[in-house]
Amino acid sequence: MPTDEHSLMDHAFEENIAQLLHRQLTGEVLSAAEQQELEAWKNKSVHNAALLQKINDEASIHQLLQTWHNIDRNRAQNKVRFLAMLQPPVVRQPRLRLLRSKIFRYAAAATLLIGIATFYWQQQHPNKPAVAFRETAPIAPGKEGAILTLADGSQMVLDSAGNGLVANQNGTRIMLQNGQLAYNAGGGTSGTIAFNTVSTPKGRQFKLILPDGTSVWLNAASAITYPTAFNGHERTITLQGEAYFEVATNDKAPFKVTAGEATTIEVLGTSFNVNAYTNENNIRTTLLSGAVRIKAYQQTVTLKPAQQAAVKPSTAQLVVHNAVNTDQVLAWKNGLFNFENASLDEVMRQLERWYDIEVVYEKGIPPTRFGGEINKQNTLQDVLQILEGSNVHFQLQGRKLIVMP
Repeated sequence: MPTDEHSLMDHAFEENIAQLLHRQLTGEVLSAAEQQELEAWKNKSVHNAALLQKINDEASIHQLLQTWHNIDRNRAQNKVRFLAMLQPPVVRQPRLRLLRSKIFRYAAAATLLIGIATFYWQQQHPNKPAVAFRETAPIAPGKEGAILTLADGSQMVLDSAGNGLVANQNGTRIMLQNGQLAYNAGGGTSGTIAFNTVSTPKGRQFKLILPDGTSVWLNAASAITYPTAFNGHERTITLQGEAYFEVATNDKAPFKVTAGEATTIEVLGTSFNVNAYTNENNIRTTLLSGAVRIKAYQQTVTLKPAQQAAVKPSTAQLVVHNAVNTDQVLAWKNGLFNFENASLDEVMRQLERWYDIEVVYEKGIPPTRFGGEINKQNTLQDVLQILEGSNVHFQLQGRKLIVMP
């Protein structure tokens, strides 16, 4: 254990490094002595070296800032579209613009220095256990990608496939363009129905357009099964995991989602989110626009925008929640973790799916609740550093994350 004197010296050293990193990121030229001090700090640990590399990589900073801008733009557009359904005469489209470069650079500085801020917190709480994940190789966030399973059982990894024709199923051409799967209907074989499945492993998410024009965003560790052509009087698909739907309108063929053993969601044309992971307590359907009808365990409800139906298989109950925070529900789609009022186990399940890790609890699940949002493009270690501010501690062994009291 270091002495108190050494701890104070380390604290002063790290505080000075934080100032140097901030000055460098905001465009100041450092002296030779200051650059030498940064180099010595970089050589202290793998985490320090990775952080400095982020700051010095102009392309990485630009990509991070563009990601933040896209997140803000998507959230603003989703909110405008939702409010327009409620009060069409009042809502005006907001102007969306990039913040000035200087402001972006300060925001990036704040994000990249989170690790040092966490160090300050630890210095003020000397009795807490030391963090046991900073020296491990960074675990990267998830990315776009999925596996396509064709009707004959053959599989294709879509995140490694190039643009163009992927397959032909009963006359329907399956195309991949810029990471998005789409179906071009053709003359299918009469009386023959072919089903495809798109599944996302942990650490992947994906967008596809179904043969009827419905857009689907799949969250990590999810799967959707559907016919390659909708020829009947209804459009039925099966979902495991989580997905956001923007359904193509067809009054003659209702769109139906089967989730779990007893839940069916029926719509005509609308946008909604379904969370049906098997390790969650409820199957949650959240409506953004239009109307959906939920059927489960001999119960039926019709949702209005901003309502959520929660089906609990363990008790065969169906409950409706009003005035749901749709920003929180759609955070995953818009590049964010939204942990507002989330329990520790809820947070850990999201991290398991996005970073492809296993979470274990050393002594049960602490009764901790969180708040706020975190960019999903952070490494796992960056996210853990933020979460430690709520007095939870972690040990990372490979891809196993141990939660300690």
